[in-house]
Amino acid sequence: MIEAMLAVNGGRFRFDGALLADLAPHVWPDAVQVRAQGQVADVLAAYLHLPGLHQPGSARGAVLALHRSGEAIGISAGTAQTAADVIAWICAVSRVPAPHEAGHVLLIDWMPDPLQLSANTTAEELLRLRAMLRSSFFTGEFGQKA
Repeated sequence: MIEAMLAVNGGRFRFDGALLADLAPHVWPDAVQVRAQGQVADVLAAYLHLPGLHQPGSARGAVLALHRSGEAIGISAGTAQTAADVIAWICAVSRVPAPHEAGHVLLIDWMPDPLQLSANTTAEELLRLRAMLRSSFFTGEFGQKA
């Protein structure tokens, strides 16, 4: 299970949970939005369930926790590929500000340090960065296996 968060770093930009919920069925036909209830509703407006393919052995989908303030989205996904696809989709449809602009968006818990995103961030780029990190973690200082 992959857990990550998109967080707005200052500025006026906010994620539009209603827009994401309206557009999600175009990519994930069985997408469902569920209103947050109980104490969690103080922080979250809703959950957006993006199911995976309904076939044996297929990847699990993702769940987005849409923060009430629009300043963050929690992401739980069955695979890194699904997480990367969802993150890239959110960045594109939300038109997140460029990394040098106020209100830019950070991806937390994907890499050791927060990663600045843009509207053009691709799933392939996210997966490449994650693969580079994993391969450098398992190799020693001189490229030898640790």
